[in-house]
Amino acid sequence: MGISSLVQALQNPPDVLRRLQHIPQLWLVGGWLRDAWWGTPTRDIDLAAEGPLGEALAAIEARLGKRPFQLNERFASHRLALDDYQIDISPLHPDGIQADLARRDYTINAWAVPLKVVGAPRADEIAPAVISLAGADIDSRTLRMISRANLADDPLRVLRGFRLLATRQMKLESKTKQALIDLAPLLNESAPERVHEELLQWFAAAGEITGSVALAAECGILWQLFPALEASVGCQQNDYHHLDVWEHTLLCLGELERLRQNPPAELEQWRGELQVARDAPVGGATSMGALARLALLLHDIGKPPTSQRQPDGHISFLEHQTVGVDLVAPCLQRLKFSAEEARFILLLISEHLRLGFYSDHLPLSPRLVYRYVRRLGDATPLAVLHSLADCAAALGPRNTGALAEHVQAAAEILAHYYARDAVAAPPVLLDGHGIMALLGIGPSPLVGELKDALLEATAAGEVGTVAEAEALLRRLHEARDQD
Repeated sequence: MGISSLVQALQNPPDVLRRLQHIPQLWLVGGWLRDAWWGTPTRDIDLAAEGPLGEALAAIEARLGKRPFQLNERFASHRLALDDYQIDISPLHPDGIQADLARRDYTINAWAVPLKVVGAPRADEIAPAVISLAGADIDSRTLRMISRANLADDPLRVLRGFRLLATRQMKLESKTKQALIDLAPLLNESAPERVHEELLQWFAAAGEITGSVALAAECGILWQLFPALEASVGCQQNDYHHLDVWEHTLLCLGELERLRQNPPAELEQWRGELQVARDAPVGGATSMGALARLALLLHDIGKPPTSQRQPDGHISFLEHQTVGVDLVAPCLQRLKFSAEEARFILLLISEHLRLGFYSDHLPLSPRLVYRYVRRLGDATPLAVLHSLADCAAALGPRNTGALAEHVQAAAEILAHYYARDAVAAPPVLLDGHGIMALLGIGPSPLVGELKDALLEATAAGEVGTVAEAEALLRRLHEARDQD
């Protein structure tokens, strides 16, 4: 860690940087150098081109065999992905490298070294060429703005600050915090695609993110992204809970991380499989784990508008999961989440109570296990963890013993899910065409209903042959006709 770590990284750079080494007037800048100082491997590389950007892009394409695409029209930035590295190229400030660093967001990102010295064998060729405005902030891991005007010039930098706090375990300098508070309303001026990318990088951080999320709420950032979420602050809950809705939500995020690090003994056998599920991509580079965290942040957003105090004093939140979906869906659309990403988040929100409902019926019947897996599909492992974190963060007197029941239900579901047995994935004895031919009916919603009923009966072991399936379908159809 420190200058020796940085020099060593520059002496032994990734091959992609070696291949670009002799392009004139190309600078390596920003986060790669910062992380090299800390001894933290990173796949993000930022380059600044001194002189005509088009010439630099053509030279990069000639050496790497791939043309960078335009990422941001206003800042003329371009990007390409190669060898698992993401490379961003921007024009250098016309007044030179010092002016370029002075326009950046935070001091710990204001680093530069001419690419021509990268790969040099001697430390005394590299160290004097490194330029930085980070000062003591790099070793103290302090997030300090270079200037308020720089943040205002590109409001996405406000959101980026919280990603850095979470992913690089930093502390926030007081004047910078005040600037983030003041500039929060400008965030929605940023291109929603950029906000979407920055938000998911933040929620994909390794380790705990609760502190950065709480700070983002304190600064008003979260309310810009998800306005209805602000009403959860101070929203009183019932006797199943010991915290208000917002404090409960923060505790949920912490419990989810604790489940990742130390799953209950009943789930320990699937530790590896659960990690694979977290890392699994959804709609491209986004991981299920990042989306699950975001869903957990938003899972109770429907509680404030559904809160009702009953005559006996009990507070209810009837259908808050459905209302939550209605509140979150437009936000995801505005922030350019893909259809697949949005479906995953909304599914976890809409189904976050299901495990709790089922845990009242232990041991679970094959029908209940099948219904859970059928409804959640590939999201089953993350939905289970989502519900366990939710329950673990509810310590009200009426919730005593609920977590143990949730864990048992989760273990029963995961046992069938990972076994891919006939309960979780029953064989299809008759498909839709077979059902229509058997009953002499045409395409209609009825066919889907009968198919689902047959699969559920198969999962429950009530039918096991085609003949038994046909008999069941005839009975169901006749009963429907009689109704």
